[in-house]
Amino acid sequence: MADIEIKARAFWIDTEGGSHAAGFAASEDPEDGYVLFEGKPGAALADLYVEVSDDIFASDKAVEQVAFRDDGFTLTLLESAAPKFGMVRVVDVRIEPDDADGQAAITVLKGLTG
Repeated sequence: MADIEIKARAFWIDTEGGSHAAGFAASEDPEDGYVLFEGKPGAALADLYVEVSDDIFASDKAVEQVAFRDDGFTLTLLESAAPKFGMVRVVDVRIEPDDADGQAAITVLKGLTG
């Protein structure tokens, strides 16, 4: 069971330069919950920066796994990183399969996670 569930309706991507980023948010208001990833395509998963709903809950070397499915993905954080994320370990993000912006953000995230 997820510690945080986000039904993403707002997305952000940046693919300029060597670093790429993908964000998934419940709304345009960051207080409604979001998850943001930043890194270089092809880099080790451990080098991926992740932020969950606030920049104080952020770190690199925190991602254990990103499991994709048709309606989004599940982010699992390393147990050792849980204190940095307010004891959150699992974030479930749902995206409508026909949301073009959401699918574009998923494509960027897949490039970051291998």
